[in-house]
Amino acid sequence: MVFDKKIVNCIFLLIICSCLGGCYSFTGGSTPPHLKTISIATVTDRSGFGIATYREVLTQRIQQRFRNDNSFTIIDQKADAELSTAIVSIVDATQAVQPGELEKERRITISTEVEYYDAVKKKLLWKKTISNYDVYQIANTQISRNEAILRCLDRITDDIFLAVISGW
Repeated sequence: MVFDKKIVNCIFLLIICSCLGGCYSFTGGSTPPHLKTISIATVTDRSGFGIATYREVLTQRIQQRFRNDNSFTIIDQKADAELSTAIVSIVDATQAVQPGELEKERRITISTEVEYYDAVKKKLLWKKTISNYDVYQIANTQISRNEAILRCLDRITDDIFLAVISGW
């Protein structure tokens, strides 16, 4: 009879755990319920890095990330929420090199300023600096650097998206 109680208790525990597992979600965590549409402004570049392609890539990736998730409907004008992003710096610096060594790796760091505005209640929900970095090899410098920048932009896109839908 003790064996049967253990089985019943295990089954009961599994049922409770599976029911409670569905109570938490990563999407829509703290998005205000009145925000259904979003306007995503073209990313501006105040970095002085001199390559306009990166602002275009970041704009497209942010828009695509929101389209893929369906948390908001993206519209150009009179949206419930407005998202604006500016690339404020792109720093390409030497990764740690010991005296007498040749430089083998460089670190690219991208910083953005992002504002998320509630146009319905006419208030700024948050303004954040979101940064990311990647290390690349000196061999094939231009290609490696560009790939590192694109990886940074992907991570920044994810961070912006998560900040909007989760409120962190």
